[in-house]
Amino acid sequence: MQPTDGYDPRRDPRGRTRGDLDRRHRREQTGDTFWRSLTLIGSIGWPIVLLGLGGALLGRWLDQLLGLDLVLAVVLLVVGVGVGVLIAVLTVRRTP
Repeated sequence: MQPTDGYDPRRDPRGRTRGDLDRRHRREQTGDTFWRSLTLIGSIGWPIVLLGLGGALLGRWLDQLLGLDLVLAVVLLVVGVGVGVLIAVLTVRRTP
């Protein structure tokens, strides 16, 4: 290896190998990333689906009770999905 003014560790094979080993070591410390990712996907999707469905069902019941034509069902569906998305965003921000 010839000495240069602008040393770039990415071009140095030892530096690249050291970086690869460091990334692998960090990945192994965090555990199995596949299962962690699968858990994160589940914790994002379920609140959106369940809160949206719950809002739609509650809205439909209230529409029948009050004699409205799917007004509250749509409103509570949107509110439920919105709250579910908020919970999903907070979950993603909280996850390391």
